[in-house]
Amino acid sequence: MTRSGHLLAGSHSPFRDRPIVAGLDVQTGETTWTMTVGKGEKSPIGVSDGRAYAISKAETMVAVDAASGETIWQRPLAPIDEADPGVVEFAPIPLSDRIVVPISGTEDDVPDRLVGVDRADGTTLFTHALSASLSGAPGATASGVVAPLVNGRVLFLDRSGAVRWTREVGAPLSAVGTTDETAYLGAATEELLALDTTTGTVAWRAPLDNTVFARPLVTDERVYVGGADYALRAFDAASGQQLWHDDLANAVTHGPLQIDDRLVTLVGGRHRIRGPSGAIPFSPTVLYVHEQDGTRLREVKFTGDFEGGGVEWAQAADETVYLGQTFGLTRVAPEAITDA
Repeated sequence: MTRSGHLLAGSHSPFRDRPIVAGLDVQTGETTWTMTVGKGEKSPIGVSDGRAYAISKAETMVAVDAASGETIWQRPLAPIDEADPGVVEFAPIPLSDRIVVPISGTEDDVPDRLVGVDRADGTTLFTHALSASLSGAPGATASGVVAPLVNGRVLFLDRSGAVRWTREVGAPLSAVGTTDETAYLGAATEELLALDTTTGTVAWRAPLDNTVFARPLVTDERVYVGGADYALRAFDAASGQQLWHDDLANAVTHGPLQIDDRLVTLVGGRHRIRGPSGAIPFSPTVLYVHEQDGTRLREVKFTGDFEGGGVEWAQAADETVYLGQTFGLTRVAPEAITDA
């Protein structure tokens, strides 16, 4: 969702007739415009200042105007058409006047790298080669990106493409939740880590019972994290002290997401594990609504035939939750969250 009220969606589908970016009517879900490229899997979209950015294994990156669907610019990428599908797993990251593009597969068939491009015209500003594949989606601060790698290292790349620090933490890491001062990420050492974004110093470690698939949610005073240990937890952001936890029905694959004073979390569904394991289905698939104090308010279990196919991800936009499915998109009625 953009500030002007335009709902944007993309598609991972490799087929040419599936849009890389589409504009939807917020109320009806009807498609108002589509932007397509050549045949090839597509990335999630990055959105900033009324534009959407995405890449495709068709060796193309696009910038699209959210209101009209007009192409602002389109540029080729270095060859990625023969790479594994993981190469387009992460969305381009808006960073002030540039976009940082993660290009990193799960196999040794493409150079792992972060590419900085000018947001105005798509010109390449820098290319930084990574020492290993990304283990999760990078997180952005005002001055750079924090990137987790499958070799257990974390690095901070500033806006110019220079590495400010690297940190060895010992095990593959999850997607990164950030403030400008601190980066939060789960590790396969069964810990939640808080890293100072200025120095890379570990501020604190908090124990978990398994790894983390999803990006931690950071608020002013708390960090919420859902684990592969079937649990949703809240920690004090400053000290790392655990405040509460709730046992769920499956591994957390998306969220929690913040909707006003509620937390929305998806467990189960198909999840791609970075590395040789590939995509793994987790069942059952359940959507949870919690108060921020850990009180569970609602759970919705998705069973049997579900129009649009299985639920694969959840995303929040304009205080509303959307469920991405194999062949469709579902808007959750806001009262299902607020009145729970």
